[in-house]
Amino acid sequence: MHSALTIEPIRTPVVQQPVSSKPVQSPGKPATAVTGTTKTTSPFSSILQSLNASTASSSTSSTATLANLFGPSASSASSASAAATVTAPAAATVQSPGIQALVTAIMNGSFQPSYVTDPSQLQEITPIGVDYMPSSNYLSDASANQMASLLGGTVIQRPAFGQQQGWTEPLANFIQLPNGQTFNAADLGYYARCSNAGATQLTADLTATINEGAAWTKYYEQGGAMPFFAMGYVGPPIAGMTYPAGTIGADGNVINPAMQS
Repeated sequence: MHSALTIEPIRTPVVQQPVSSKPVQSPGKPATAVTGTTKTTSPFSSILQSLNASTASSSTSSTATLANLFGPSASSASSASAAATVTAPAAATVQSPGIQALVTAIMNGSFQPSYVTDPSQLQEITPIGVDYMPSSNYLSDASANQMASLLGGTVIQRPAFGQQQGWTEPLANFIQLPNGQTFNAADLGYYARCSNAGATQLTADLTATINEGAAWTKYYEQGGAMPFFAMGYVGPPIAGMTYPAGTIGADGNVINPAMQS
């Protein structure tokens, strides 16, 4: 009688491999060992770091160069000018009061006169009844004040013509200049509506009207010989006012272009 045989499988002994602290490297990707923590660096990361370092170095170098050449404020000034460029508006030219200020205002349309239109303000009482004066002799308060400001004068009110006994005329707006000349503002207002002959002729016309108007006002106030003016008369420049070069003749009077041959 045979005893049973027991066959046991052959077992290959397992060898324990020592644990290495060196990280496993991937083919084509070098690894960098860092004490305590394993960190993998990509080639692309190295390139980006190089670029960033180069840019920072260039920026620092430019700033340093500006500072060396022009001082510490140069770099900040350069940045500010690059951010925005602001152009200051040109200063407006302010014209002094006088004949030329009125000429300019008439020609550019900023002075457009208006006249009194209310019949009650144009009423004239005569020995035989009531009459009405033409509005063309009565510049409105607003236009008279604007004209006075342009010429450097003041507005006063007086009868448009000589006052005779038994007559009561409405008061008109006159301009009184610093030199004492006084004239009806409506007479100058006429040229703002009807003149289109240019600045030189307008200067002569306004000057003649002021000189003649002042003579008539003096006559109405003081009497004496009635004023008379030759054709084309302009007279001397208005005292205290500036005239363009070439507009005053050798005789000291303002030249009237319409009378030049």
